[in-house]
Amino acid sequence: MVSLSRGVLFSKIYGGLLGKNAGGSLGTPYERGFGQEDLIEVKLEPRLYPNDDFEVQMAWLRLIEDRGLDITEHDLAQCWLDCIHYNWDEYGLSKRNLRLGILPPMSGFFNNWFRHCMGSPIRSEVWAMIAPGLPDVAAEYAFKDAIVDHGGGESVYGEVFNAVLESLAFIESDLIKLIKYALSYIPQYSLTYKAIESALNAHARGLDLREARRIIIELAPVEYRRIAQYSPINLGFEVLGLLYGNGFIDAMTKTISLGYDTDCTAATVGAVLGIIHGADYMPQDYVKVYEEVTTNESWGGVSNIRSNRTVTELANRILKVTYSLLARHNDRVNVSEAGDVTWLIDPFTIRPNGSWLNYKPNTWALRFTGVEAAVEYPIGPVLKPNVELPIVVNVKSLRLSPINLSYIIHGINAKAYQVNPVSGGLLIEPNSMARVEFRVRLINLNELNIVEHPVVQFIALDSLELINVTLTILPPVVWFMNRVSDEDEDVGRWIGEAAAGEWAAVYRDGYDLGLEDLIPKGASIAIVGFINNPGDSRIVHLGIPNNAPYAKLWFNEEPIVESKERYVLRPNYDGDGRNYADALMKHGWNTVAIKVKRIDEPVSLHFMISESARSLHRGITNIIQHKRPSLKPD
Repeated sequence: MVSLSRGVLFSKIYGGLLGKNAGGSLGTPYERGFGQEDLIEVKLEPRLYPNDDFEVQMAWLRLIEDRGLDITEHDLAQCWLDCIHYNWDEYGLSKRNLRLGILPPMSGFFNNWFRHCMGSPIRSEVWAMIAPGLPDVAAEYAFKDAIVDHGGGESVYGEVFNAVLESLAFIESDLIKLIKYALSYIPQYSLTYKAIESALNAHARGLDLREARRIIIELAPVEYRRIAQYSPINLGFEVLGLLYGNGFIDAMTKTISLGYDTDCTAATVGAVLGIIHGADYMPQDYVKVYEEVTTNESWGGVSNIRSNRTVTELANRILKVTYSLLARHNDRVNVSEAGDVTWLIDPFTIRPNGSWLNYKPNTWALRFTGVEAAVEYPIGPVLKPNVELPIVVNVKSLRLSPINLSYIIHGINAKAYQVNPVSGGLLIEPNSMARVEFRVRLINLNELNIVEHPVVQFIALDSLELINVTLTILPPVVWFMNRVSDEDEDVGRWIGEAAAGEWAAVYRDGYDLGLEDLIPKGASIAIVGFINNPGDSRIVHLGIPNNAPYAKLWFNEEPIVESKERYVLRPNYDGDGRNYADALMKHGWNTVAIKVKRIDEPVSLHFMISESARSLHRGITNIIQHKRPSLKPD
């Protein structure tokens, strides 16, 4: 049996937080949006920087303190909207989904190109620290956290891996043993698994750091290979930093030298080393710098997170939650009156069987008294012409006796669509599940609202259950496309022909225009879209991130973006360094025109629109992109 005194447990929490703070700060000056070709030269300077890796976890800690240990993915989702105002990459894309009524894990899955990136693996420490030596518990918290903005992505496995590794680092110092066991918690088919396994193998074979790095990068799909925040690459780099490092300073230097998401990889390596060895592992002049905590609350990056100003204060808060959770698991852990902790069951004998191994990312779950419901969207939430939209509600009874349910549907926009049930009433046996399927058929695209929320009301006969399941139905984004000559830039004519219905319409789920199969080699196409802004005129941030040899964007017939060379695709709200600009969006109708050229390889292009920088480029939910001016909205 393994035991830790209260003082040692605190020291490990404190050391992990100190390492996290130090690694994030040391890596910040080297962070880039795109990965470097080779190792980078690193000179460590112990300066303190605010870091979202740290800030988000303070928000999670407040959430647990306020709502208790049984927080759900829905609690975490609400905390995102209340506390975290950054809109970088997956943060902004998933938060827009939440504001539309799309819940986790689908909030992280739908229309989110960055679901394989580093936003969630970087916030694993709090789960490990409240569940030391309870790897399955830490993993379940990490899973609920990750799916909010990474549902269906490799990043879910990245956060689970980190949480398990850090949870067990409280009771084991053998890095190889820790990494191999944490690896058993994620699927072997995942690229995260393969990247971490490759790092282990490279170290075992005695390869130098440069060669080990190359092997990990080449595992990634080509479209993500240069994205500095791609999670599997960075998880592999974390493991290289842990295995190749010799002491804290060397581990920081080598981890950061690998490049890519340097603040995140160094922060996790620092946290693991700090948990294993405590704060004494770090040079004292570094301890003095990183005992302080700083955040971006002053300019609005975060709010309501109940931040601490020292690592000591934060560690004491976490320790209180840790003891509450350990007390709940008194069949596996004994806590003495003095606060000493003894593990009654070897944590390395606990096998994973958690939700992250078999969940469906195109779903969300709702919990009621006596009943659970899971809403599933087999082809997504977007209703398009000539395509029936299936929506499945799986109802599970928690009752001890059979339950007989009927249902009715409220709030249907009858001018726009029909909801046709495939099955009728339900008789559900105890602890059993029944499936109800609906088929939504579009009647009139121009009658659809920006978002539709019909409600399925389930009514139990001779029982207390009355539950309302709200569905989310979105209109498509409509574009009009036509082939044009390389010289043609007659934007006014394009818009007129598209508005008159002379150009072919295509219907898309989100920001991706899906051009890969639409442009022949050596051809150019023009694309026209219409945006109706029901609010006041405002400055918006527009972009056409793409990998085409040539692309150009006009907004209200004014050219605002032109790119003349291939670039790495990075479709976020903030910008990719080339393909974005601000513009005035008028009240009422606005026009978008895009010209794209293909030479040989297929091209991809996304049209991104967000609020101005003053709103931190928040995704927009109140504009109409499924109509055209000749068909006026109500």
